[in-house]
Amino acid sequence: MPPFSVITLVKGRKKQLDNLLESVEKSTIKPKEVVVVWMEEERLDKDEVGGIPLRQVTVPDAKLPLAEARNLGFETATQPILVFLDVDCICSPDLFDSLIQRATPHTIASASVRYLNEVPDHGDYLQLKDQAMEHPKREAVPCDEPVDRKKFWSLAFCIHRTTFNEAGGFDENFLGYGGEDTDFAERFHNKGSNLVFSPEKVLHQYHTKYAPPVNHVKSICHNANYFARQHNYLPMFSWLQAFEELGLVKVDEEKHSVEFLREPTEQEMQETRSEQPY
Repeated sequence: MPPFSVITLVKGRKKQLDNLLESVEKSTIKPKEVVVVWMEEERLDKDEVGGIPLRQVTVPDAKLPLAEARNLGFETATQPILVFLDVDCICSPDLFDSLIQRATPHTIASASVRYLNEVPDHGDYLQLKDQAMEHPKREAVPCDEPVDRKKFWSLAFCIHRTTFNEAGGFDENFLGYGGEDTDFAERFHNKGSNLVFSPEKVLHQYHTKYAPPVNHVKSICHNANYFARQHNYLPMFSWLQAFEELGLVKVDEEKHSVEFLREPTEQEMQETRSEQPY
């Protein structure tokens, strides 16, 4: 099995990180290193986990620099194959083996997700998997065949270093939350790469969220407009429509643009807060 690095981004989720690292320790094959990219001034007080070296770096002076953080993780990692995992993930013991078998210089391999309704006190996938649920409104993605690039999600994916370079990495003009994944998918697709899914799963640890994500409305507007200038369509369209219904934005479908109008009120924040795990 070729050597690989695991990369994860963290802001404020140290327990989730502990659980992710525990699941990495329990993997049937081990990475050569785990790169932890902090989006805050934090560090773990250790330099290895289960004998796997930890490399910790920090993205300075930014609120939620997701694109920049992923690129820094890529630059810090030393191996030819990279597995990016969201810090909320708990990975199955065979996830890495399955992803690496499917990833090639022209194929990005990803995994589907099941959702936990809590942050568990450990990261043992086999003990937790029966507690997790599927997203009720998301169709199952077929495995081992190319799928629509728009199904790409940076929650969990495996990519060769050469493929990441060809796509140009994540575009750091995306600020904060939203759009950078679909942009990356468009660019790797334009370079001739496919997206396939593994039958292995990751478990997603619970965190508070908003449906739609009104807490990120301003950055989503900025990123949607930037994306549309690159690709001639608006991404995240269902969110934009929901924002428009709330009076937060104004969408112009003909011009592929969206105008930010205002932030949500406290009442709107309360009304859109979701307790669902997905």
